[in-house]
Amino acid sequence: MSFVGSINAETRKWLGNNGQAFDGREVYVGCSGNFSVEQILSRYAPKARIWGNDVSLYSGALGAYLANQPFELSVKEDEYKWLEPYLEDVEGKAAAIMVLLEALKYEAANNAFKARHWSHYRNNFSQFHQATVGRLRERKQEIRLEGYTGKDIFDLLDEIPKEAVVIAFLPTYAGGYERMFKRLGEIFSWNEPEYQIIDEERKKRTILKMMERDYLYLDDRVYSGLPMVAVVRKARMKPVYIYSNMAALRLAVLKQQRRSQFVPFARLSDQDEITPASKLSIVPTSNAVVNYYRDVYLSKGVGIPADGEAPFAVSVDGKVFGFLIFARMQGRGDVYLLADFVINSIRYRRLAKLLLLVIQTKEIRRMMEEKLLAELPTCTTMVFTEKPVSMKYRGLFKLARRDEGKLVYSTEMGIRNLSEVIPLWLKKYEKS
Repeated sequence: MSFVGSINAETRKWLGNNGQAFDGREVYVGCSGNFSVEQILSRYAPKARIWGNDVSLYSGALGAYLANQPFELSVKEDEYKWLEPYLEDVEGKAAAIMVLLEALKYEAANNAFKARHWSHYRNNFSQFHQATVGRLRERKQEIRLEGYTGKDIFDLLDEIPKEAVVIAFLPTYAGGYERMFKRLGEIFSWNEPEYQIIDEERKKRTILKMMERDYLYLDDRVYSGLPMVAVVRKARMKPVYIYSNMAALRLAVLKQQRRSQFVPFARLSDQDEITPASKLSIVPTSNAVVNYYRDVYLSKGVGIPADGEAPFAVSVDGKVFGFLIFARMQGRGDVYLLADFVINSIRYRRLAKLLLLVIQTKEIRRMMEEKLLAELPTCTTMVFTEKPVSMKYRGLFKLARRDEGKLVYSTEMGIRNLSEVIPLWLKKYEKS
């Protein structure tokens, strides 16, 4: 089982390289999550005294185990009473929470893929639990906690000594953790702490309290009034901005590296005509090739491209007009669309819609399933915007969720034949 809620590798590396700034200090982590910060400081600041804190059931069970503290937990849903033998001690409780959180992704069992996975977890829960106990024991050897509390960070700040350092990566949108761990809270009874949702106003008040002492604050937003010591830019993610008043910290800008390769595809020009008899084709290519064409046709502000598992070039009558990059959705029975973009065209204004229609075809679903060896009924993507909708995906993809600064869209795959796409596109989207 994996530990959820990780800070990215570049941020972890930066924090480790600055371990000496925390060595010998009392350090309070306000939002422990999966205890990445505590693990890094345990290694790179061996004389630091570290306390963890969070309000989620997931972090509470892990924190109690890592700090050798008791943790009250019982099953309240009758259909999950079969979990009780796994809850005999804190170690067992923490492992059960971790395994169940992963399994619950398939609980709905509303398609064959999820039903198979849910059955697999139920039938093999004991083995998963035992393996997770082993991982927990390994993790415990790497983390040094003086203690763990489950409190609202806003209130905890009143109790932290002024000479201590406080570190926090507050939720980036209100209610995020509540949705993530809601089902666990329905299944189990535990000593749930009282706390307030961190909206923008409460976040600002929390930051002001942090600034009363040495602090390290991480966010995905720019705060002009805070001293920035590092920024981490990574594919598929918003930037991470790191703020602190600690002079010993090293300033840094960290970016994910990528490869680029030019392949001279014949590309659709304004002299080329797309007719109902035109033929579409989907050709597998490489991440490096797609990265090159991203630099040509996409704004630099779109972000750092991620390497996917299935990059494609899409052409009409042998002339490339668009590119697609797909990756697996971790723990999900669908595929994630990392990038979709088309070449510049004056003649055809809706090439982006043509490319999105290709994603819905049986042909690309078959190619994806053969490549990833999984059943892929759905494609999901994210749009980072403050707008209420994305005109690009509207009408073809369904708006699945609207979060702060982000829209999540999805569509069924395999709902049309490739041969149907161009006539449909010409009739519905690219009207003369």
